[in-house]
Amino acid sequence: MGSGTQQPPNLAGLVIVTGLLGWGALKTGPLMLGGQVQFIPAVLAFIAGLGLLRIATELLQLLARLADRQSAKRPRTQPGTSRWATWKDWKVERSQRDVSPLWGLMKGRRGRALWANYASNAMTVAPAGSGKGIFTVIVMGLAIRVAKVFVDFKGELACLLKPALEARGEIVRILNPGALWEDQLGASDFYNPIDLLIDCLHTPGALRDAPDLLRELAGQLLQEPGKSDNDNSYFREGGRRAIADITAIHAMVDEYDATLSAVALTVEDRNAFEHHMRWVVGVDLEGKPLPEGPLPIEQAAWAEKHDPEDVAEFARWLRARAANWLALMDGEARTFDSFISGAQQALAPFATGRLATVTRRSTFSMNDLKRRDRITNLFFVVDASRMETYKAWIGLMQWCVLTTLKRHADKSQPVYLILDEVTNYLIAGLASLLTWGRSFGIRLHLIFQDLTAFEREYGTQALETVLSETEIKQFLPGQRSPKTLELISKMLGEQTVVAASRAPGATGINVQMSDTARALMTPDETRRTQDGILFVRQAPPVRFSPISCAEIAPWRDQVGINPFHGKPFRKKVRLKVKS
Repeated sequence: MGSGTQQPPNLAGLVIVTGLLGWGALKTGPLMLGGQVQFIPAVLAFIAGLGLLRIATELLQLLARLADRQSAKRPRTQPGTSRWATWKDWKVERSQRDVSPLWGLMKGRRGRALWANYASNAMTVAPAGSGKGIFTVIVMGLAIRVAKVFVDFKGELACLLKPALEARGEIVRILNPGALWEDQLGASDFYNPIDLLIDCLHTPGALRDAPDLLRELAGQLLQEPGKSDNDNSYFREGGRRAIADITAIHAMVDEYDATLSAVALTVEDRNAFEHHMRWVVGVDLEGKPLPEGPLPIEQAAWAEKHDPEDVAEFARWLRARAANWLALMDGEARTFDSFISGAQQALAPFATGRLATVTRRSTFSMNDLKRRDRITNLFFVVDASRMETYKAWIGLMQWCVLTTLKRHADKSQPVYLILDEVTNYLIAGLASLLTWGRSFGIRLHLIFQDLTAFEREYGTQALETVLSETEIKQFLPGQRSPKTLELISKMLGEQTVVAASRAPGATGINVQMSDTARALMTPDETRRTQDGILFVRQAPPVRFSPISCAEIAPWRDQVGINPFHGKPFRKKVRLKVKS
């Protein structure tokens, strides 16, 4: 659209002159006197009338020009349709307040709370120093009113949440191998991963699941590396077989007294390993049958709970594997050494020390997470100063939780896994878990610092799966990773704006208006903003203000004391919720 600038009439002067003429017509006398028109008042009134007509004409033309200008500023071709969400948009996605995840306050004069649930997965990208603990993890722990599982680095989350959760009648279980903040948290709970296998042995019809469970357990303990230049998968598979077979033997013999520590010590001792294999097969060092016969699998008390054919099949499977180990030890000692070395390395953290202690027995059942009559919260407290040692334990405990939830009969009861710093440990099979977890009531909330760190730990394919399978994506302020900033800008999309260009013309300056697309927020604008950005399913993106537990009443009075600060954390109330 083009337009030349023209000199507008002096509307103010025209109004003044017209007003004076009208005033003069009134002051010079009546318009009619004795049936005769008075010349001077009539002339003044006539000119004033012409002035009023001129004023009306100019006002109509001015309104037309303003309407034309506003029309020119409005995009018409719409090359970009992105925009920020309004409260009306959000009302479609919001869920029942005070019982579902709380993501912050919508930017605007009223600052309404953003409550939104998800049925499968969510993610939070929170750079170091962005306050993900007080803005996300603790708020989620208080907002969600069903079972929750937390990974807690340093133990501060458990210290803050435990008093509030217990005060409203929820159960809190804390696995704390490092005995962090025992004065606030109390003594640690215990959980033995081998209990899952023992449950199979004692559950009628579940014996057929035992070999699969053993393979999964061994696979969790000795995982395939994310990236490696050397393909040693053959030897790692041998190590996993060693872990599975020794675990099976200990489980059958010791049942609920079997421990990972005992498995680790057996794998460390070549003679003990060989003794167990010969016992299963039923031969001595010279290959002769043992007088007492092989390990009496078929006569075990748990065997009576299963179909005899299933027991016989399981016994044949285990004895065949034991015979293979004996043959390998006699004929290919170097290969055996390679296999057993991998198993020893994987089990080393559980052989002795704190992790051996916390896994020696169970003080609760993972099935408690699925109970409908009471809410159970489970914390894995990690000593960040021993991160390399604790990585294996965190991954193993996560596997125990997920395996229990998958096998539980109540698929519809949700359990939220709030996984803080998920790039500091490895969840095996995370990409596939994101796609099928919903069917078992598993709701994952992955929290990490930036996309690059996640991709480095889990791989490009897993990152793509996370981005496609998360219903809700929360980005806290302070983003500085170029990859993350670029992704946010692309996800926000483009809006349509009107660009104006000016050029000299015959009657003045010509202004040309055209529609063009512009990013709703550029990477640099995203980096500098003090707002968080929230994506919820198909709704327009939301700009939000993070809100901490210290700003929510009555939660700020219910949470415990952060041991690193040593005093209550309270700020001005910005939101009131149900207790």
